[in-house]
Amino acid sequence: MTTRPNPPYRTSTTKSSGPSLQTTPTTLLSPSATLTGPHPISLGANVIIQIRARLYSTYGPLTLSENCIISERASVGFLSPPTSLPTSPPISTTTQPSGIDNNEPPSTTLAPGVLIESGAVTEAASIGAYTIIEAGARIGKGAKIGERCKICAGVVVGEGVVVGDGIVVSGEWVGGVQEGGEEDGVCRVKGEGGEGAGGMC
Repeated sequence: MTTRPNPPYRTSTTKSSGPSLQTTPTTLLSPSATLTGPHPISLGANVIIQIRARLYSTYGPLTLSENCIISERASVGFLSPPTSLPTSPPISTTTQPSGIDNNEPPSTTLAPGVLIESGAVTEAASIGAYTIIEAGARIGKGAKIGERCKICAGVVVGEGVVVGDGIVVSGEWVGGVQEGGEEDGVCRVKGEGGEGAGGMC
């Protein structure tokens, strides 16, 4: 009895009929992945796009730096027209006043080593190096996630939220007004040091 081979991965030598696609010889792109949109998509060295993953460049270019992994059924890129984007660097966990330069399409950039786990959906403007977005999490439009963060499974990060470096975000949701009357966009972050501290999910 013969073993059914795994489906091959496309590399930079494979022609694609979707968006303008830039890859490297070490990029691995599943044939069942979906690439949609008129703007360029750039996949760096050792990027892995797994089965049924979805990449969207409908509203602006999409860049995945080296060593990023997009797991099965995960989605990266804006799904609807963005209404606002953060203007400040990711120095805290809060929503920043913002606006869009209508002359420039909003870009989506994943820094090196980002892992997007199965079924997660991100419409973030940027995700910092070595950040993990766990299974089923959702990142709102225009959010900025810092380096070495962990967004725990099932968490929802609100539109325009900025998450600082090294923060672990857990809880049922992130963004909006929390109990106690805190301002919009303040994330619920829990860890060994209490609310606002880092820690394991």
